[in-house]
Amino acid sequence: MVSRGCIAVLICISLSGILWASCPEKQDHREDKSSGVLITDFAITGTQTLSSRELTEIESQMIGSCFAEDSDELGQRIRTLFQDRGYFTVEVKNVRIKPSDVLGVPKSVTLEADVVEGQRYRLAQVKVVDNHALSAEKIRNQFPMKPGELFERSKVGAGLESLRKLYAQDGFLDFAAIPATDVSSNATIGLTLTMNEGQQYHMGQLQVLAKKETAEELRGAWQLPQGKVFDFGYIEKFIDSNREKLPDWFNGEDVQLVRDCPKGAVDVRLLIDPIYVAQQPQPKDVTCEKRTN
Repeated sequence: MVSRGCIAVLICISLSGILWASCPEKQDHREDKSSGVLITDFAITGTQTLSSRELTEIESQMIGSCFAEDSDELGQRIRTLFQDRGYFTVEVKNVRIKPSDVLGVPKSVTLEADVVEGQRYRLAQVKVVDNHALSAEKIRNQFPMKPGELFERSKVGAGLESLRKLYAQDGFLDFAAIPATDVSSNATIGLTLTMNEGQQYHMGQLQVLAKKETAEELRGAWQLPQGKVFDFGYIEKFIDSNREKLPDWFNGEDVQLVRDCPKGAVDVRLLIDPIYVAQQPQPKDVTCEKRTN
């Protein structure tokens, strides 16, 4: 009998008696790539209402993926898959990891879990609190989930990420949204978003740490003037439109932002030449601390 795990494509290389299995990049959730497990089969028991098709869909999302060998983490992953289908109060019990190849890196394993899915919930409403820069309607529109639709955890996460980008485009780099859920007996969930918008920043100084000719060329190409509301998304646009002027390896991680909260400004440093970077002192953010009487 062929295991369902055979849908995963494995490339194994024998090295000193150890089999190294490659995990597809998008399915590799390990921090430590020299350990962990590869799910080759997954069986769920204990559910009451799910069809065999729905169970197979959930199981297939785990098969072929690599994780740390941690039953708690795997249990949370399974819980998330159910919550993405509206089963917000799902309980995942007795996660069992059964190795089928103890020498593999990662180890090939069969995963088993007992699951009580509970009720399937729908969104009641999205309430927005403490918003000032954006309207409640615009904030709600960032969430791909409307009242009456299934309450899906991944859509809440997608909405929060979309909201973070929207605020960052308007200079609110310290923005955070705190979500809270209200589970009702009528199988609906109310979502409350408490907005912590923070300081709105404007463009400060641009510092290009590179040879004079390169620095002047890049400063001339920079289109976000000092004093204008800082658009965090502009950095990616700048890199893309000036790729030929930048080193091949340069990306967003080579851009340093230095916040000055009292001035409401953010300085931008392009870290291009290691020699020039080493010659400059490391700047620090200037924070706004709350004072108490």
